[in-house]
Amino acid sequence: MGLISTAVALAAEAPVDNPQVPPYLFGLFTFAALGVLLVITMMIKVGR
Repeated sequence: MGLISTAVALAAEAPVDNPQVPPYLFGLFTFAALGVLLVITMMIKVGR
């Protein structure tokens, strides 16, 4: 859950028109976070 709360905190702090964080970088970070969550979910399901 720490990864989710980190992503939510970053999303809340980054305004839409922030020139310091390019949109593609934010999208890449979000995609990577979802990929990590998918891997964790698959590992939990395999363990059962």
